[in-house]
Amino acid sequence: MSNLEAQGVFSLPMSAFLQHTSAGILVTDGKHRFIWANNIIINAFDIGPGGSEVVGKPYGTVISFFRDHVQEPAAFEEKMKELRRRRKPYFAWILPFSNGHVYEVNYMPLLEGSQFKGSIWQVVDVTRHHAMRRELERARQDAEEAQKAQKDFLANMSHEIRTPLNAIIGMAHLLEETTLDPRQVEYVKTLKHSSGILLGLITDILDISRIEAGELQVNQREFNLNELIQSLKHTFELKMGQRPVKISATVDPQLQHLLVGDDTLLNQILMNLLGNADKFTKEGEICLTAQLESWQENKLWVRFRVCDTGIGIRKDKLELVFQNYKQAEKEIREIYGGTGLGLAIVKQLVERQGGNILVEEQPGYSTCFSFNLPFIDTNKPAVSGMLFGQRRRQADFGGARVLVIEDNPMNLRYIISLLEKYNIQCQLATNAPDAIYFLDTRLYDLVLMDIRIPGMDGFELTKRIRADEKLPNVATPIVATTAVAMESTATMARMTGITDILTKPYTPDQLLQILNKYLNEEETGLLMEDEELHINGYEFHQELNARYLRALYENNIAYAADLFEIFIKTIRGEVCKLENFVRQLDLDSLKIQVHKLKPNFAMVGLTWVSEKMQGMEDALKEPAASAGPKIQALYAEIAADMDRFFPIIEDEFEKMTAFIAEQKNKTPESNY
Repeated sequence: MSNLEAQGVFSLPMSAFLQHTSAGILVTDGKHRFIWANNIIINAFDIGPGGSEVVGKPYGTVISFFRDHVQEPAAFEEKMKELRRRRKPYFAWILPFSNGHVYEVNYMPLLEGSQFKGSIWQVVDVTRHHAMRRELERARQDAEEAQKAQKDFLANMSHEIRTPLNAIIGMAHLLEETTLDPRQVEYVKTLKHSSGILLGLITDILDISRIEAGELQVNQREFNLNELIQSLKHTFELKMGQRPVKISATVDPQLQHLLVGDDTLLNQILMNLLGNADKFTKEGEICLTAQLESWQENKLWVRFRVCDTGIGIRKDKLELVFQNYKQAEKEIREIYGGTGLGLAIVKQLVERQGGNILVEEQPGYSTCFSFNLPFIDTNKPAVSGMLFGQRRRQADFGGARVLVIEDNPMNLRYIISLLEKYNIQCQLATNAPDAIYFLDTRLYDLVLMDIRIPGMDGFELTKRIRADEKLPNVATPIVATTAVAMESTATMARMTGITDILTKPYTPDQLLQILNKYLNEEETGLLMEDEELHINGYEFHQELNARYLRALYENNIAYAADLFEIFIKTIRGEVCKLENFVRQLDLDSLKIQVHKLKPNFAMVGLTWVSEKMQGMEDALKEPAASAGPKIQALYAEIAADMDRFFPIIEDEFEKMTAFIAEQKNKTPESNY
């Protein structure tokens, strides 16, 4: 120790501390000669009494001594030479030795002003921690592989089980419609009842497995809450038939705007809770309510309650009801059946969206499940969907001037046909330079702009428009059309000066609400009776999302046929581009292509493909290492869906074309 003190490197207390620290310590002088090693180093590396193998030796000699002990001598020597030239600390260099040990090395130069006085090396044996990290990494890889295997198994299981079961259920319904004797009628009823129970059990098991495997995705879009609630009420009224159970459903009058959220998951949550209430309520009442709970920044929180007068739940059993495979009473399974998964699924669906669920007491009811969820308020009136075949009034906006900034052919055909019908003069820009030229030189009454356009995103373009008061459209309303209905998107839009958001794909009524809002000063359109817009009697293919297509096109087959035709002509080429970007892992190009294509699939009824595209878009936000496998797996599913459903889309287009021609022949003066 006197050597250190004599050279003025450390004081006596510091020298004593270095001797008794748990880390190995080496010290050099200003000429890079090793002048001291503590006992940890001496014992760990067998460097002779008092460190005679290295102490007092020049830098190169010490390097040669340790070079023979490390796993990668050349790399070690190069790193040591680099450190000799350094005048800054260097931390956490992991150094594997040939004896199986792994050391963490930290280097600290000792400076007095700008003069180098020596250095101190800290060497810590991290073999055990390193081994634990390797085990954790292996465990992580094993878990990811197991998760992928589970995903593949679930996909296969879903197909293999549901396919024959659907056939059984379908054939049972067909059999019921044939001439049967009373005994056969009872057999068919038993068959239908049992197959329905089996389908419910399988659905619950697959749902909980999908959630636990991380396969659940939250896909937000605009929806009408009141319509969803009333539809559920109607469904359960039909299901209960003549049973002495009254079902009521009410929505807070403050919730009369379109909301942005995952209506599919909300529907599943409420279906499970209503199904649970229906199962345990033989008579009395089931009540469903939706109430505005609070506003927090840009979100509104809605409190949902499903209450019933059924058998109730004992207070000491409440903590069990949300656990997997648990039911409040063992007698319940014997009497009512079930997996004990329904409420566990509900809990995870609620929490995945940021809400919470509990069982609360409500006067007059035996059981009341209460949960809240956050939504974005669009401030657009929630107008109930029009009945097919009714005459509708069409707005005439008197030649208003609208700039449409959009590069997607399907969206362009759709929006331009609607604007022309509403007597609107529309100018088209398919890229940022054209949009800038039109905005700088002409005044418009409204700008409809896709957020992602070639050359500049919509946020940047909006900032440019709003920044210069000399530009003609500095105060023009700007409505962003986007397939990303996220709170962050809405917040960014407001910050940059975007006036409103229209979520893709949108119905003619939703566009009309926007036009009425910004083009009619009196907020009522110049309305006139229009020719029949709807074509009755057309049914979309059962393997497409027919309900969604009817809502989107309001059963106007002429609109639908136009979009189906564009999809058929363009989608193959666009998917080829997508495949190339996936193969090359060109993430920047992928982001643009995925966002561009995502609404297109929904517009032909392939809504689940749009959801997979959303999953790909979500994966693109992750680090490239983890995003790559997810993106490739999702693309494989999308490609398989394309191969399967593209012929159906082609057949559907031919069927629509024939149907339109037939209707025109019947009523040649009708406007389709």
